[in-house]
Amino acid sequence: MPLDLRKIRYFVAVYEEGSLSRAAAREKVVQPALSVQLRQLEAELSVRLFDRSAQGVQPTPAGHHLYTLSSGILRDLEGMRREMLDFGGTIAGTIRVGLMPSICRGPIAGLLDGYLDAYPRVEVKILEAYSGTLARLVIDGELDLAVCNRPAPQTSLKLRLLLRDRIVLASGPASRGLRPGEPCRLADLTDLKLILPSGQHSLRRVLDRHVKSGQIAPARVMEVDGLGATLRLVEATGWATLLPSIAVAEEARAGRFLLNPVAEPSNLTSDIYALHVPERPPSLAAQRFIEVVEQELLRTAGSLAGV
Repeated sequence: MPLDLRKIRYFVAVYEEGSLSRAAAREKVVQPALSVQLRQLEAELSVRLFDRSAQGVQPTPAGHHLYTLSSGILRDLEGMRREMLDFGGTIAGTIRVGLMPSICRGPIAGLLDGYLDAYPRVEVKILEAYSGTLARLVIDGELDLAVCNRPAPQTSLKLRLLLRDRIVLASGPASRGLRPGEPCRLADLTDLKLILPSGQHSLRRVLDRHVKSGQIAPARVMEVDGLGATLRLVEATGWATLLPSIAVAEEARAGRFLLNPVAEPSNLTSDIYALHVPERPPSLAAQRFIEVVEQELLRTAGSLAGV
């Protein structure tokens, strides 16, 4: 007897949610009906897929294996549906997008609001992460595309440059005698205490090369992974940080920080790409999303030209 696709979808929901009630809510079905479908699937396959307890459900080895098989099938079916929608010129469906923290901190509200208004039949799922993580998830098929810095090491992904953003020094309003918007040479700021992300962040790897060459000579470095925490520390202490201009768009308009474009090193930029697997080209909905992201990135960076 062929497997019922609905049962597979319910199984995947339970596996991913770790809860029958959450899976039922996600699939918009009452929990008893979902439980019946799950028991029928186990009977048809002659295996136990979950161990049930008061704490929830835990996949058995058979459950883990079935998830590996079935999640790929559901992705293929969704891809087939998207291709047929594209064939008819319909912009609809679900897109899974990874975004770097600078975009989520900066222009995400404007770009999502505009996109969802323009394409009401598209559901957008967003994941925020660093570039390396996003690249891996795109390759694994967990994401349809990502917008982030160039991942390292180089991968087989197809990349399209959306924005070459400048890096700005963000510090407290009364820091080191700089005037708002005044370009700065980092090598001249010998008292600079810098908050930087860890080495998994592409900007940190670039900055480390400039530190080794002497073009950046911070007095101290503190490592913080988390853009929100970094900005709170900068606002409340004498520490500073280096960020793409789009990440501090709101702060620039509110005057919360002293922002100074980095004049030297002159090649210090944040290059933002849209990336995807060549064998899985973006759907029409994803293509339109990339276009909206590019427009919003350019608009945000342009609005900060005088900072």
